[in-house]
Amino acid sequence: MASVSQNGRRARRPWTAQDQIFAEVAAACGVSCREIAKVLKRDPSVVRSHLDHRVATKRATKNIRWRESNPQYYTNWVQRNRERKRENEQLWAKNNPEKVRQKIRRWRNVNPEWYRLYCQAHPDVIRENSRRRNVRKRAARRQSLHPVTRAQIDARFALWNNRCAFCGVDAAHERNHGRKRLAVEHVLALANGGLDEKSNLVPACTGCNSSKSDSLVEDWYLQQPWFTEARWRKIQRHCPSAVVGQLPLSLAA
Repeated sequence: MASVSQNGRRARRPWTAQDQIFAEVAAACGVSCREIAKVLKRDPSVVRSHLDHRVATKRATKNIRWRESNPQYYTNWVQRNRERKRENEQLWAKNNPEKVRQKIRRWRNVNPEWYRLYCQAHPDVIRENSRRRNVRKRAARRQSLHPVTRAQIDARFALWNNRCAFCGVDAAHERNHGRKRLAVEHVLALANGGLDEKSNLVPACTGCNSSKSDSLVEDWYLQQPWFTEARWRKIQRHCPSAVVGQLPLSLAA
């Protein structure tokens, strides 16, 4: 049964990564947008907009220009449809987590003092976030059959030549944000039930570590511009307990 929002409108089903992969493969094989829409049970215009990014960009630019030329109309519309606007923003943020992170990152670069001031103003929030992460790490370590040691972490870093397992940069690269050492990344996040074991660890730059967060590795990594098949295969080979059951069939074969 389709979900219904508070204002009585039917909530739109989010466009998933699986939908995008299926649509792109089918379109490459010559299947029309109308036939793809029938299989996905969606409107053909939705499929077409996700397949042709230029059309979506052109449409978004046209909407922005119209809003700028009609500021009062848009202001009145927002006042009448606050709940609908909030739902649209939440749906967009849910479907575009990487864009949300990039937007936050750009804002932080423009406002470098923000995080320091935020930490000073909200010490309880920072303390609680650290406590939750430490609790997850301790729980994962207790559940691990072979808890990881410092020597094993060093060995895992050497396995990737002290480079990020995802994008391939070293610790001196700007993506590591000035840190002297790469971060220890859990391929299957602790928040998703991952364990603090050797087979679940890879080195990662600060950029990849914060961008991935607790996302499933295939949902996040396959969408990155620096994705390579060779690095993905290496992660699969050396992290079997972390990626089993998460891989698309096309890559698991």
